Amino acid sequence: MPPERGCTIELSSLIEKLEEVISSGTGVPATGRILIEREKLTELVNQLRVAIPVDIQEAQDLLQMREDVINQALLEARRIRSTAEKEAMDRVTESEITKDARKQSEEIIEEAQRKAQRILDESDTQANARQAGADQYAQATLQKLEEELTQVVNTIRNGIQVMDTEKEPSA
Repeated sequence: MPPERGCTIELSSLIEKLEEVISSGTGVPATGRILIEREKLTELVNQLRVAIPVDIQEAQDLLQMREDVINQALLEARRIRSTAEKEAMDRVTESEITKDARKQSEEIIEEAQRKAQRILDESDTQANARQAGADQYAQATLQKLEEELTQVVNTIRNGIQVMDTEKEPSA
């Protein structure tokens, strides 16, 4: 029997014994609780503590082995892919398909650059129009504010004149 299988059986056996201790406990009426022998429970917990680290170490070893196998497989897959890509590139280089594809890609790039330039030009035009609109709005708002402030200043001056007139003694 493999060692990891033995530890799993040992843990299962200890868990079964723990369940037996729990089920053999004396029920406390009307509480849903039971009384368990402390010594039996403590002994099983200690056995579990001893058994678990072995299982954990074995599991970690298995995980490390799994990871090593996966990494080795990935390296081999990368090597195979790289070799296949290089071989494919060697076969295709400078063939008619490659020349046509190169020409088409250049045309696509040129068209994309023209579209990008059109978009940039339109964006600049829109930005300038928005800036002009914002400037006009700001100017109109400032002129309106100036008018309102002028009215306020005139009201203040009139108020001061009225107060000055009231201060002068009547003749």
